[in-house]
Parts: sequence; structure tokens; C-alpha cells
Amino acid sequence: MSANWWKRRFTAVVWLILIAGKPPLTRAQDAYAPTTPLAFEVATVKSDDPNKLIMIELRVYPGGRLIIHGHSLRTLIAEAFDQPGWQIVGGQKWVDELRFDIEGKPPEELRNAMPTGEFSNVGIQDARVRSMLQALLIERFHLKFHLESRPSPVYLLRRGDGPLRLKPAELSLYTRSDDGTVAPSNSYPTGDMGMASGAPVSIHLTSMPQLSSMLANLQRTPVSDQTGLPGFYNFKSKTVLTDEDFRNGGPMHLLVEALPEMGLKLVKTEGVVKKFVIDSAEPPTAN
Repeated sequence: MSANWWKRRFTAVVWLILIAGKPPLTRAQDAYAPTTPLAFEVATVKSDDPNKLIMIELRVYPGGRLIIHGHSLRTLIAEAFDQPGWQIVGGQKWVDELRFDIEGKPPEELRNAMPTGEFSNVGIQDARVRSMLQALLIERFHLKFHLESRPSPVYLLRRGDGPLRLKPAELSLYTRSDDGTVAPSNSYPTGDMGMASGAPVSIHLTSMPQLSSMLANLQRTPVSDQTGLPGFYNFKSKTVLTDEDFRNGGPMHLLVEALPEMGLKLVKTEGVVKKFVIDSAEPPTAN
């Protein structure tokens, strides 16, 4: 992969972490996992050196193999339980400060049922993978938690009154060689968003649930996708951003203002916000 690719990848991840702590997901948040408990057949958890620059990454390979680099326990919880980082409360300092690498291999009966993979800035899409990661966190980190529900304003992402200007995009996340070996392709992650002075507001390989997640993290309020639009999309605004744009409202203001140009809108309503409360956790046990 080119140096520019890694630069953009690192910038995008750091930007999302700075504004949100963790890119959330906006699928049904009271249905965390399949009914039948699932667990990885083999899994490893390793601590990262806190003094080294760590490249944050999460991939689900075809067949369900999960690879995670440089995540804190709080971001791992967010991935596993489909919760935005700002809705996860409690925990000691190490929950945010320590970083971990995780690799998990699902049972053989699941591998054939998971032919595609994921590479995303906006969390794990497959509920089976999330369920296995949940079990791993509970076992290795001795994670205990509870949920608290509170009334709160929420937003609905819907089709706007104007034409839809999102461009459908095809995914090409992995390549398969003649011997069956699967390797990452030279593609951007899904849920990739760009905002910089001198450039347009842009989203790349982004689904509507992922766009809802971006909006939710930026304003720290749940956003539910009700567009009915499947698949992934690209978009670049006609307006080029300036330094003044960032001084007058920041990223939330800029992304929301780009929605009508996309052909979308936000509708405010009343709903329930769920807080994920960490009751206790411990640094991971040995593999």
C-alpha cells in the first residue's frame, strides 16, 4: 500500500477518535447479539507497548476471522456491544489508557456461513462477530456491566425533499489468490469521512447506518437510519471548506449542512438513550 494511503488512513482514524472517542453504530441497540451465545474457537489478547505509536485497525476477514490492533477496552466494548463511546461510562483509568491487539478465529461451522469480510472505521457490522467479541471480553477481562435507559432527544436520518446525489459504490476489501489465500486489497475502509480546509465534505464507501453513526458521534445523540437506502455510497460536496467553516460550528455543523446536498435530512424527535455502565473489569488474563 502507498504511503499516501496509510497517511489518509491514520488521519481519518485519529480524526474520528478525537471528535468522538469511537465511531458508534446505530443498529438496534437492545439486540446486541444472536440468541444463541457464540464464542471464538481460538483467540489471543496481547497488550501493546504504550510508548509506541500504534496504528489502530479493525478487520473481519472472509470466514469471520477478527483482527484488532491498538484498541482500548472502552473501544473494544463499543465494538462488541454496538454502543457509541460516549454512551459507555465507568471504568478505571486503564480502561482508556491501555491498548490491546486481539485475534479471534470462529468455529468451523460459522466460517462457511461468513463468506464476506469487513474493514471499517465505523464498527463491526456482523452480529455474530460482535457476539463472539462480547464473550471474549467477559471471559478475558472479567467484564461486568449493566444498562441504564433515559429519555432523550434523538434524530432520524431520512430522505430529503430534493434529488439523491449519493453515488453508489462497490466494495473490494479483499483479494483471493489461486490457492485460496485471502489478503486485504488496496482499498479504503468503509465509513471513511473527510473534512479539511481547502477540500469538500466527503464520505467514501459509506452506508446509511454508518453515516447515521458518524452524525450520532459528532453530536453525541442517537441517530437512526430511516432512509431505506441499501449498500455503500460516495459523496463530495460542491462547497470547499475554509478555516472559517471550522471556526463557526466545527465538524457537526459542516456535515449536517451537507445533508441536503446529499438528498438527506435529519428529523428531531423524542426517544431513549441507553448508557452502558462498566461495573468492573480487570486487565486481560494470559492467553
